[in-house]
Formats: sequence, C-alpha cells, structure tokens
Amino acid sequence: MKIMTPELIDNLLQVLAMLAGGCAAGAWYYYSRKQAYFILACFYSSFMMASLYWMLYTLLITDSPPMFYVSEMAWIACYLFLYLLQYTLSDPGEQAFRCRASWLALAFGIPLMIYFISIGELFYNLIVYSLLIAIVWKAIRGIAYWKDKKGQPGNKLLFHGAVLLFVVLENCLWLSSYPWVSDTWSNPYFWIDMTLSAELLFLLPGVKKAVDL
Repeated sequence: MKIMTPELIDNLLQVLAMLAGGCAAGAWYYYSRKQAYFILACFYSSFMMASLYWMLYTLLITDSPPMFYVSEMAWIACYLFLYLLQYTLSDPGEQAFRCRASWLALAFGIPLMIYFISIGELFYNLIVYSLLIAIVWKAIRGIAYWKDKKGQPGNKLLFHGAVLLFVVLENCLWLSSYPWVSDTWSNPYFWIDMTLSAELLFLLPGVKKAVDL
C-alpha cells in the first residue's frame, strides 16, 4: 500500500477543496438558478476531475503520463469555463472599457508560452497560453474598471483579483516543477499547489458578491 507522500497529500487536499467549491457553487445555482453559479460549478468540477485523475494515475502507475491525457484536457476545460465566467459577469460598461494595462497580459504570457513550448508540447501550450492571456487581459481590465467603484452593488474587484492571482500561482507552480527538486516537503511545488487550492476557494465570495446585486 502506498504511503501518504507529500504529492498524494497535496493532490488529495486539492480534490477535496475543488469538491467543496463545486458543491457550494452547485447549491447556489440550485437555489438561485443564476448562470454564473452553474459555470463556477463546472469550473470546480473540471479542476477536481483533472486533479483526481492525476492523483489516481500517479498512485497506481507512478510514471508521468504523456501529453494530452485526461487531466490536461480537463484543465483546458476549466480555463474555458473561467473565461466564460468572466464574460458572463462583465457588464456592458466593463466590456467597453479600454485599459492600456491589459497589454501586460501579452508581456506576461508570451515569454512563458515560448519557454514551455521549448521544453514541452507545442499544441497544448499554445492552447493553454492563448486562454490564459485572454483571462489575464480580462482580469486586468476588470480590476482597472472596478477599482474606483468600491462599495457599489455588483462590484467585481474581488472576483477579478482572485482570477489574476490564480493565473499567477498556476505559472509559479509550473515553473517550480522544472527542475523537480524532490518528493519531500522541501519541494516548493507542493506548498505552491496547496496555496493554489486554497486561493481557488476565494472565487466563491468573489462570484457571490458579483452576482448577488
């Protein structure tokens, strides 16, 4: 029987956190029938399935699976749901808002995309970073739009901040995995991943504040 390694504990905590988030979002949708909660539940469910498949694969097989396995496709799906959630929650004023700072999304995403393509798979990284650049663009624009509207009903500053922090932590996680230090608690990968799991739950109050006008 496999002992509780740091990787297994990390993956299990992430699965439980995403399950909790998905159940909360699903319950909110059941009682309110608001579309944003349904999309948020889909986001958490996709992330949970990706983490669960990865945990079971590493537990039973131990070797890293090839590209475009189930977890990779589920993670792509969760980025799509997150982008759709941003679009759903943005009002006409936010969509029409022009923010030069949004160009930082390209400065952030393109070098990282080139780096990961150089050490990984071309098609997968093109898809992922195209989505992440779009998500960061919308998050920066949303923060710039709502920062002077604190206290207004439906303020989405918390939501956009949580989305932006999620993308930053995701990339810190990926960067920390090259090179792999060790399968012990001295590896920063596990601590970043657990921080990411906790941060994802901040989407719950962010979305609720944005939806409940």
